[in-house]
Amino acid sequence: MATVGSGTMKKQRDRDETFWKVLNAALDLDFKKGHLKWTMSELSRRSAITRSLIYYHFGRSKQAILDQAVQVIGEQLIGTTPDRMALLAQGDFKESIMQSRELCERSPSLYSFYLMHRDRETEVGARIRKLEGDYRKKLEKLFPQLSATALLSVYAFFYGVAFAPGMNGDAITHSLRALKALTGTANAQ
Repeated sequence: MATVGSGTMKKQRDRDETFWKVLNAALDLDFKKGHLKWTMSELSRRSAITRSLIYYHFGRSKQAILDQAVQVIGEQLIGTTPDRMALLAQGDFKESIMQSRELCERSPSLYSFYLMHRDRETEVGARIRKLEGDYRKKLEKLFPQLSATALLSVYAFFYGVAFAPGMNGDAITHSLRALKALTGTANAQ
């Protein structure tokens, strides 16, 4: 039984490695060459993953690969999963921010892709803006005592700390003290 579990873990790790290689290469190509102005052959060369393996994991559509990027932005970067929202509800802001920062380190082109598409009148841009709106609504539920202006400040705080270069755990802890003052939350860590 342990061998099966080990084999399953190796498969998952290999899939994750393949997923991230393809996703990072696609984001980099999309940012540098223009939206969908790259080929699957270029993606295969850039990621060092065969086209057949790319097709197996993502299908044959470049848009499907970028749709996965938007899903990653929502779930892991903006933190809309139930687990990430639970961290916020518990006041464990530092862990939530650290998870977003880890994703940026794992996928350096994700933030550039996000910024490039955020304000565009495209399906990708609309999905990104919807994710941001969903996140702001969850912040409203978390901090019902705050005014609209204060909530926007909290949103900007999380956004800035998650993406600011050079932030480490100590800097995040220090920043969270300012958030406590703004929100009046005693449990923000």
